[in-house]
Amino acid sequence: MSERKAYGYFADGIVFRRMSATDRDGVQSFFDDMGAESAAFFNVDHGNEKRVMAFFENGKTDHVFWVAEAGNVIVGLAFIWDVDSRVPWFGVAVRDGWQGKHIGSGMVRSVCEICRKEGRGGILLRTAESNFRARTLYERCGFENIGLHPSGELLYLKRFEL
Repeated sequence: MSERKAYGYFADGIVFRRMSATDRDGVQSFFDDMGAESAAFFNVDHGNEKRVMAFFENGKTDHVFWVAEAGNVIVGLAFIWDVDSRVPWFGVAVRDGWQGKHIGSGMVRSVCEICRKEGRGGILLRTAESNFRARTLYERCGFENIGLHPSGELLYLKRFEL
């Protein structure tokens, strides 16, 4: 399988595919251009940036990463971790200026479909209670709020029927 294989196409010719070693600069640009609000929800203390950039250093074998790409610009990023578990954790973000174009919902639905086809039981994620845009997206995509994570964030689960 080619590492540039497209898993899906979204509006405006946006391609959803596995992240590859050649994406380093585009992914760094994605994080460099992240505004304060997006960083407050997705990149607290640069945690997700460190997580994703570690892929380029050591492969991050307990993770799977995807990007949404418009031309040569990374406009979305999604990943799962704890990939050996039946219900891995999920993270997703859309580049500032590209939000509101259904890229997030396309990535969420694509990752859910990939995980379902792999026989996983579901995926977990957490988000800030004040992140209304993300909460609306997750609930529209079939995630249910199952309580609070020890971090104080809301915990969401998407179950897959087998």
